[in-house]
Amino acid sequence: MATVKIDGATVDMDDPCALYQALYAIKLKRLSGAAIEEGEIQSPVTRRRMRYGTIPMDLLEAELDRLATACDAKNGKRRRGAATFHF
Repeated sequence: MATVKIDGATVDMDDPCALYQALYAIKLKRLSGAAIEEGEIQSPVTRRRMRYGTIPMDLLEAELDRLATACDAKNGKRRRGAATFHF
């Protein structure tokens, strides 16, 4: 059983449902602005202030989708997609 610390909580890496919950909490923090870091670079001529997040939102969304699918499969649920019709 491999574990990892995510936002202070120890999470089992083999459990997609636990990983989903931990990463979803990170997403909520990012959306609220709590996980945004700020830094400043200063030289004799200029001063630059930067704001950055810990992970790009598109990568976080992709991982959350993957984990949700894995969690549903683990619990015996099927995810349904949109039906396509061809004429």
